[in-house]
Amino acid sequence: MTIATVSRARDLSRLDELPIDLIDDLPAASDAGASATGPSRNGLGDSFDRVQSGIQAWLRTWEPQRLPAFTAVRDVMPDSDRGRSSLRAAPTRPDGAVRFTASVYDGPTREGGPLSWSRNWATLAVLPAAREAGRLFYRFRVSSRLVLDGQASLSLMSTSVNFGIVADAAKASPFDAPGFATPIARPLVGVQCREDADAQASQVFEGSIAVRQGDAPAMAFVIGTDLLFDKGWVRVHEGSSTWIGPTEPGASGTVEFRYAPAAMLRLLGRLDEPHRVG
Repeated sequence: MTIATVSRARDLSRLDELPIDLIDDLPAASDAGASATGPSRNGLGDSFDRVQSGIQAWLRTWEPQRLPAFTAVRDVMPDSDRGRSSLRAAPTRPDGAVRFTASVYDGPTREGGPLSWSRNWATLAVLPAAREAGRLFYRFRVSSRLVLDGQASLSLMSTSVNFGIVADAAKASPFDAPGFATPIARPLVGVQCREDADAQASQVFEGSIAVRQGDAPAMAFVIGTDLLFDKGWVRVHEGSSTWIGPTEPGASGTVEFRYAPAAMLRLLGRLDEPHRVG
C-alpha cells in the first residue's frame, strides 16, 4: 500500500483525504516490540523550547556601558568678589553624577539687576563595535535633586541634561548630533530657594539608531546647573546633584544598550503574517 505523492508544491487538495488504509494498519499499543519505558522512535527534531528560552533571555538582557567621569566645561559667574566660590562643585567621579553646593549673599545696598551663575560638565562614552548591521537600542535615566535654603527677592535654581548620539565615533561627534543643543531633559526648572526646600525629579529615556557592521557608536551627555538670584541669601546644600544611571533603581554611572541584527528586525516585521495554503 502506498500514499500518492503531491505532484506540485501548491496542489494540496489531495491531502484533504485521509489515508484510511495506512492508519488502520498501524500496530496496536500492546503489540510486541513497543517500548514500555520510553519513546519507540526518534527523529522528531528539536523542540521550540530552546528557541523560546533564547529569545526570552535576549529580551531580558541589556549590556551596561560605564560613563567616564564628567569634565567641567562652562563656569559663568557675576563680575564681583563672589568669584568661583559661590557655586562650587565637588571633584567628579565615574559614577555618572555631578555634585554642587552654593552659598550666596546679596546685601540690600547693591545696585543693578539679578546675578546669575551657570555651570556645566560633559562626558563622552564610546560603545563596543556592532558585529552586524542593524540597530543599536539604548536606555537611561536622568535624575536631579536640589536641597535648598534661603530668603531672597529672587532665587531660582534649574538643572538640565543635553544628550547626543552618533552611529560611529570615527565619522562624527555626538556633540554635533542633530538636536544636541536642546536639552533632552530639564529635571528641575525654576525651583525657589526657600527654607528646607528639597526637590527631586527623574525621567527615563529610550531610543535607537541604525548602525553598520563595525560601527562604534558614541554618546555624549552634558549636565547643566543654573542659579538666578537677587537681594537676600541662598544656600545649596550637600546632596544637590544631577546624575545619569540605568532605568532600574541602583547605582548610577551606567547606560544600557543592546544590538538587534537587521535579519532579526526583518523577521520580527513578518512574524504576524499568517501562513496561507495555495
